[in-house]
Amino acid sequence: MPAWALEQRRDCVVASYQTTRRVAFEPELLFSIVADVERYDEFLPLCTGSKVWDEHTDEQGRRCFRASLDIEYPKLRLKETFVSDVIVDDRRLTVRARSSEGPVKHIDNRWLFTQARGGCDIDFHLDYEMASRMLQMAMGGVFDVAVRKIMTAFEERARTLAAQAPA
Repeated sequence: MPAWALEQRRDCVVASYQTTRRVAFEPELLFSIVADVERYDEFLPLCTGSKVWDEHTDEQGRRCFRASLDIEYPKLRLKETFVSDVIVDDRRLTVRARSSEGPVKHIDNRWLFTQARGGCDIDFHLDYEMASRMLQMAMGGVFDVAVRKIMTAFEERARTLAAQAPA
């Protein structure tokens, strides 16, 4: 069950969202889809562009890079580019993205994939504060629906890739 939290800090509101979802796929498959940021524009709703650059491996063997996502929501006349620093840990099956630039004052997104009976548990955590109060309010109004659509898009991508895999 998703858990929402809103924290009032002076003149802003920081939103926090956390959920765990069990799906019938191997954790490695879902992890590889989330870690493949460059392909998000192929299947994520509202994502019209995705790029990765400055890719390197850190001292802990994790893949680190900068990434941008172009997000467009015509109904609200929103068109923004979100740039994040991403850390992908193949051993722990985690993906973490952080940002404090562009339309975002602060964003911290964490994914963890663990083996579970019948598939995989996806632990998803996000807290964010937008640079503009108006954008923060707009995001808050559609965020729950957007997260459900995003999670569903990742599951659909897994179904597609699993069906294409050789037996």
